[in-house]
Amino acid sequence: MPFPTVSILIPTHNRPDYLPLALQSALAQSFGDFEIVISDNGHSDESLDLLRPTVAADPRIRHLRCPSRNHYLDNWLHALSHARGDYIAFLMDDDLFHPEKLARMVPLLQSHPEVALVTSYRQLINGRGQFLPDLPETKPLFGDDAVVSGHSLGERMLLSGANVVGEPTTAMFRRRDLSASFGFFAGRQYQVLSDVATWLRLIQGRRVVVLREALSYFRLHGGQDQRRSLQAVQANVEWLDLLIDSHDQGLYVQDVEAFRRTLKAQLDALVPFLTKEAEAIRSGACHIEPIQSALRRGFDRLFH
Repeated sequence: MPFPTVSILIPTHNRPDYLPLALQSALAQSFGDFEIVISDNGHSDESLDLLRPTVAADPRIRHLRCPSRNHYLDNWLHALSHARGDYIAFLMDDDLFHPEKLARMVPLLQSHPEVALVTSYRQLINGRGQFLPDLPETKPLFGDDAVVSGHSLGERMLLSGANVVGEPTTAMFRRRDLSASFGFFAGRQYQVLSDVATWLRLIQGRRVVVLREALSYFRLHGGQDQRRSLQAVQANVEWLDLLIDSHDQGLYVQDVEAFRRTLKAQLDALVPFLTKEAEAIRSGACHIEPIQSALRRGFDRLFH
């Protein structure tokens, strides 16, 4: 059996409510040459029981149990390790694809080798699938379809501290370009910002296509609230590490004044936030060493 053109990867964890909707949006693609890899690290077989008839009826779907429940990134990596397609399209288990997502993105990657990644506007939806207004970081980047340099887009992310490329559901890239682990950038493995780290690595020195049409739907709902404060701590620390590593290694943000201005703004925001979450950090809910390391590096570069 020939390998598929696209691997749609659906990492899932205890989402029997939204997972069937995500799967149906993948199966509804007008471009049909794909496989679907569902990597499941849930605590029960409830999701599999719901999907069993669909999985059995369609040979393009594989449901796999992920052996690790330590971190959601392990589930993403497990799905990725089983991908066989030329192109990777993640679909988070509570998000949705537009039916034309693959049809719009695949030809752009096939015909433009200089393009490392294709992304699009993503429409926010609530738990019931109703449209929500844009957040600052999800507003359209351009008024029309655009081809931009990876360097300019990477700098825009780092200087704004916003993932303007989008969450994993939003983008598509070549499997062969992912030479290192998902989330690895400039010698460091990222966890909470693994998508941002991957985008920065993939688009360095390449081109990016940004489509104006909403080709994915990013769901905001109450089930995402668990450990949100601690994840926000980790995310802020990782933004600081990304900025410093990019500047130190000559990858992005080489303008010294822009670097220091952004560094100061990040430290100004991070320190009070850490003070607010001090009790949770002290209790061991998240590791203190990465926080201390990022702060030391940040203040060292600010003062010297």
